[in-house]
Amino acid sequence: MKNYGPAPSTSIPVGSYSYPTQYEVDDALATAHEMGATVIRAQTLGDTVGCPLCIEPAQGVFNDAAFAHMDMVVAEARKYGIKLIGEFDGDAGGTGAGESYNWYCTWRNISNSSCAAAFLTDPNLIDDYKQHMQAILTHVNPLTGLAYKDDPTFLGWVDGNNLNLDLSAITFTPSGVVVPPAVSDAQMTAWLNNVSTYFKSISNKQLFIDISQNGAASPASSVLSASNVDIFASEWYPHWTPSAANAKVTGNTPQVHTIAAQVADAGKVYAMIEYGWDQTDYQTTAALQTFLDSVASDSNIAGDNFWALVSHASGQGWLPIPANEGCQPNCESTEDGNWWALYYTGITTLSNTAADMAQRAQMLRKHGYAMNGFSVAPSHEFVGSPAITSTDGGHVEFEGAAGSPTYSVQMQQANGSWTTPCQNCTSDAGGGWVDTTGQSKSCYRVVGVNLDGVPGTPSTPAGSGCSTSVANRQQQPTSGT
Repeated sequence: MKNYGPAPSTSIPVGSYSYPTQYEVDDALATAHEMGATVIRAQTLGDTVGCPLCIEPAQGVFNDAAFAHMDMVVAEARKYGIKLIGEFDGDAGGTGAGESYNWYCTWRNISNSSCAAAFLTDPNLIDDYKQHMQAILTHVNPLTGLAYKDDPTFLGWVDGNNLNLDLSAITFTPSGVVVPPAVSDAQMTAWLNNVSTYFKSISNKQLFIDISQNGAASPASSVLSASNVDIFASEWYPHWTPSAANAKVTGNTPQVHTIAAQVADAGKVYAMIEYGWDQTDYQTTAALQTFLDSVASDSNIAGDNFWALVSHASGQGWLPIPANEGCQPNCESTEDGNWWALYYTGITTLSNTAADMAQRAQMLRKHGYAMNGFSVAPSHEFVGSPAITSTDGGHVEFEGAAGSPTYSVQMQQANGSWTTPCQNCTSDAGGGWVDTTGQSKSCYRVVGVNLDGVPGTPSTPAGSGCSTSVANRQQQPTSGT
């Protein structure tokens, strides 16, 4: 779901959430496939609570319309051969309280200051969480005929985003952000044993993934003993940890490898389920490469996911920068999509240049293939067909194709041939192309190009000058594969 958090703000006012279109979902999947991704952690695929469009808009009430959109995402992921990690609770509560589970506290009249601990210890809240889990896992997707619990598209499910953190007691110190635990290790272990055992009673072929520790902490041995937890995961952001200044400069991250070894020694699987890629995390591309290489070479790290890929927008261009707070007071120490939002072919934000973002995206692509055993990343995939959405006044606007950095616009001549007045002259951030030839009626088509310079399939022709047969001509199907 778009705009479901992380917290209400100028750029994400309460009520601004919406479902992505199928085009936006397909574009994200096609881009991830081009980047070598095999698994996507889709954080709001299951964790939405307390809003009219949410999976659980009211206590114990589940939303068929929300499930229908979730069904579409799952069905599209299957087409691309991409596995999904869903989530039962997230850091996008939409109430300013920080987590989806805060709604359970609201519905049961438990204060925000007590909620983090109550969620992990109060039997009623635990039952609310289990009810949410059960409704999701047993939902049958009419597009696949499978209940989510039986669909191999789901690799597994995350219990919640950085649970056992008392966000109501967060403090900022010179050495970084300090968030105390909400409950003791013993209480956290008891909660994990409870909910993971319940999960396995419903879905014994999918993985239960825990992120109950922040990226700089090592899980307690008692927590690692939870028998039905398959993967212990953490997040890694030097951005949030001034004490990790050396990591920002050099890319050396011994903490990550220490945690991975500890988890492996306990007979569990470790994954870095979220990490930063930008210049506020790694000041240079050399530092980022050092970090990526160390992850790829560590056999204790089963997989990783960068945060966060943004797709093209329906209609034209890119989706807006999420959580855009204008980097106030700066981009280096705040929560802001200007630093973490990744647009694959690169755009300029308040924190990143388009060129640097594009270069780092290719580093992430190479790393994705390296994690899958490729010594060299393959050629870039062919780009699909753009879709012209408007030609009013000779202004050609279009929906972009995943992986295309530039586009050409062609015009049909009287004899049926095509000329190219705009050769790779516009981009997704360029606002389209304006025809200055002065012709009253024209027929246009748009052609993307992949990052190897290979043209893709032209769009379906559009414009007042197109004959009916040309405008309705079927093009080759678009594809991200």
